[in-house]
Amino acid sequence: MTASIDNRAMLGELFYKAGLINIAQLCQVLCIAHKNSLPVGRVLTMVGLTKHKTVEAALTLQNLVRQNVMSSDMAIEALYYAGTSNATLAAILQELGWQGNIYRDEENLGTLLVEAGILTQKSIEDSRGLGRHIGLPLERVLVLQGLVSTSLLGTALSAQSLIRSGRADRNQAIKALNSANSITVSSNSNCDIALITSRAPYIRLDELLLLAGLLSDSDVKKFTSRDSSDVQRTLGEEIVESGMFSSNLIAAAVRLQTMMAKHQVTPDRAARALKLVFSKNLSLTKALKEISRESDPYDGNITLYHLLRLSGLVTAYDIRRLGHLPAHPEGGMGSLEERLIKTGIVNRSALDAAKRCLLLTQEGFLTAEQAMIVLHHWSWSGEGLTRVLEKLQWADGTSLPSLKALAFTG
Repeated sequence: MTASIDNRAMLGELFYKAGLINIAQLCQVLCIAHKNSLPVGRVLTMVGLTKHKTVEAALTLQNLVRQNVMSSDMAIEALYYAGTSNATLAAILQELGWQGNIYRDEENLGTLLVEAGILTQKSIEDSRGLGRHIGLPLERVLVLQGLVSTSLLGTALSAQSLIRSGRADRNQAIKALNSANSITVSSNSNCDIALITSRAPYIRLDELLLLAGLLSDSDVKKFTSRDSSDVQRTLGEEIVESGMFSSNLIAAAVRLQTMMAKHQVTPDRAARALKLVFSKNLSLTKALKEISRESDPYDGNITLYHLLRLSGLVTAYDIRRLGHLPAHPEGGMGSLEERLIKTGIVNRSALDAAKRCLLLTQEGFLTAEQAMIVLHHWSWSGEGLTRVLEKLQWADGTSLPSLKALAFTG
């Protein structure tokens, strides 16, 4: 069973089209999400661009669009009101004239995995509960806990997309999923918990051109409103074939997309370089060299402040209690740590646990998502951090460096 995962109504794009974030914020969020293998919705709340309830509304709307029971335009309009008012999503949709069940979730991932005999209902419910607590979607929690492999998850998501679009019979898809599980079990080890890091461009061509100021929102609307006989043509392909930009500029943009995917350049730096290629007719190499003398903004790395937010040890309410924070929390963490402890928001042991998890992510022992789950288990179990890691089977404990050892590494 092969099919691309349904990527309609991507969460970041919904927020951008609803006017809740601008293009620069969207690209920064995509950079952080891609670099740290984090969901876009989680990053949006982590950096303070939106509230958790707005992300939940966006996820509900995204699900309805993907089930073909709501148009993208209505989802965008509903999300705008969800983000700018205190009204419930149900009330907003009723006001907009949409009739249906907002909790509709046909062919959801959990049901498919249970009916294919891969997981039990209890495993799904426990994973959903953990996901709600730390703000991760079900599929990521299942992989992080080692309940399904990344390859099997891809097959399950493809099956879900095929069933929802009407391109596959439900019973046949479930049988195919069960067969895929048998093959996976025989060929994969139990420790397959790593998430696949995609090297595909995570910032689209139109988004990069918008960020560089070479394309306007009205230009994008003109392209999207065009009638095309080829329904598979992407917006980027429409832009390329329009002849609006030279082949040299398009080639530079494509190369920058690859560089961003490999974390060789940030979205902001890529946009500035592309603007120089356009305005001064420079080669991409010369443009990158020219902007290298300028300071680079936040590079997308997770800081201690971010990890505290991600793990729920520090909430949005706590941040309001603290008052003003540095524009870039990584620049003044000493002062922030003191304020967190002084106000009683976190204690010293929690701060030390978060610091160790951050060091483990920086050294490549944990992903950001794994660190979130570790801190969650540590906070309610009362066990030591090494013991939690051993229980989660992500390391044998002896191979992990201590906080003191990591502090003295070069």
